[in-house]
Amino acid sequence: MRERCKEDSPPAGNGGLVGHDTTRQSLCPGIAAVLLATAAWLVAGSAFAQAPGAKPRSSLGVAVVALKSPYTGYKTDTVGAPIISYEGRKFHFRGGSFGYKLLDSDSTEVSLMASPYMMRFKRKDSHDPQLRQLSNRGFSAMAGVAVRHTAPWGLLQGNVQAEVSGHGGGVAADAKYAYPLPVGRVTLVPGVGLNYAGKGLNDYYFGVSDDEARRSGLARYRAGSGVSPYADLTAVLPLGPHWTATASLRRTRLSDAVKDSPMTTGDHMDSAALSLSYGF
Repeated sequence: MRERCKEDSPPAGNGGLVGHDTTRQSLCPGIAAVLLATAAWLVAGSAFAQAPGAKPRSSLGVAVVALKSPYTGYKTDTVGAPIISYEGRKFHFRGGSFGYKLLDSDSTEVSLMASPYMMRFKRKDSHDPQLRQLSNRGFSAMAGVAVRHTAPWGLLQGNVQAEVSGHGGGVAADAKYAYPLPVGRVTLVPGVGLNYAGKGLNDYYFGVSDDEARRSGLARYRAGSGVSPYADLTAVLPLGPHWTATASLRRTRLSDAVKDSPMTTGDHMDSAALSLSYGF
């Protein structure tokens, strides 16, 4: 898939000032979103596969990931991306998320965090003629707190963050449980989780304003808050003291607030990823 890193001009008559327009941003959408989301997901999967009490370690690697957007007319993207993780005494960087550790014991980590919200809409990436009349939505900046706890009965991680980039405000939260299962040399890590998005975030990414409804012919839509459950499975294969191969699958069920939007199709999203990383 060819990526266009220059933002589109707004539709005629828009002037860049109505709806959800974010044409001043210039970050390439597909590659950037895949890089950050893949790194966060795979880094978390590899950490889950470690023994309870083991500390995450820094790593560099590459990944191939396939993602299906919920937006109508978007094709499944399959791209390669680097993955980077840094673990310091106080600071860490995990797949686009920066953290500062407030508590770091053998079993529990509590951190302040800042990260991008993994959603973006670019009208020219849709083949649907009505969605091509809408305004672009850019990445949002989030800040909050994250918790990670390991125990013999499994692993828990969660975070609560607020939107701080002026895209309508709102709160997002995520909670996940996983349990590593050694199977020979491979560790399988099944996990289940819940993702919450407040009405400010959902309306920014999936709402249709009055101006957009007039341009596109879509119904006006104000999205509320919603919860999206998901399940995933990660397989981690050590290839020596430093190298690790990881494969992951995830299915997310869309919340009613997202599913009912005239911008979306279907009731779920699927993701798949393969990576090779070097830990140090």
